[in-house]
Amino acid sequence: MALGLGCFVQAWRRRFETAAHKRWAITGTVLSLTGIAVGVLGARFFGWEVAQRLPWLVAIHRKVALASTAFLILTAVTGALRIGIHKRLYLIFLPLYVLALVTAIIGYQP
Repeated sequence: MALGLGCFVQAWRRRFETAAHKRWAITGTVLSLTGIAVGVLGARFFGWEVAQRLPWLVAIHRKVALASTAFLILTAVTGALRIGIHKRLYLIFLPLYVLALVTAIIGYQP
């Protein structure tokens, strides 16, 4: 997930170079969605459990992660369709993504 964040930051930094922006954004999206799928499917179908250090923070993380994932998909779709709002979605998406990552690191830290 941290690698995904690095890709999204690079995509934002290269927002005026369309080809590079797209490469970084697509890579970050694939990394993030793969990480989400592994985490959710592993927990639900394979019984993987990660010890929770702060259960109340993990509950917040899950809500923030859901919102972050929704904005990830919205940002990807609006970018692919070249919809104007895409240029402003980073104002919501990047802080949510960082918050989801930080709450996971603190909430699940052993």
